[in-house]
Amino acid sequence: MKLLLKREYGKHLTRGTVFLNGKVLCKTLEPSLLHASNPCREGLFRLDFDCDEDSGWYLYFEAEDRRIKIKDNSATGFRDNIVPVTCFKKSIPKFTRLACRKLTDKLLQCMEEGEEVWLEIYSEFKPSKQKRWKLNPQNTLQGQEA
Repeated sequence: MKLLLKREYGKHLTRGTVFLNGKVLCKTLEPSLLHASNPCREGLFRLDFDCDEDSGWYLYFEAEDRRIKIKDNSATGFRDNIVPVTCFKKSIPKFTRLACRKLTDKLLQCMEEGEEVWLEIYSEFKPSKQKRWKLNPQNTLQGQEA
């Protein structure tokens, strides 16, 4: 089974959408590129699962010598986490625990049956730190920091 995580890089947060066979499973939140714990690189990763006392079963993958967890952020914050989200209301994530539970339950069932689950992370637009150009009131181009 292969999941696709399509990222949209933002100034404060990185949002994403997880797809399975062309259907949306959930939305995601990650730290922005400016955050100390920025998101992992794009690529193909094998998902696995583990358990801890605080949050129970969770999904994870290894990238860049760190464990990236796919779980609710209530216990650990954003550090090395991808947080599943059901929806956004006025840019506020809603029902993170529900989205995490649904995603984990679906994938754990497949993994217990012996099926490998892969996550491919990609984006249409790469983040840029170059200057953006816009028209000022005199209709001339002027550089502005992104």
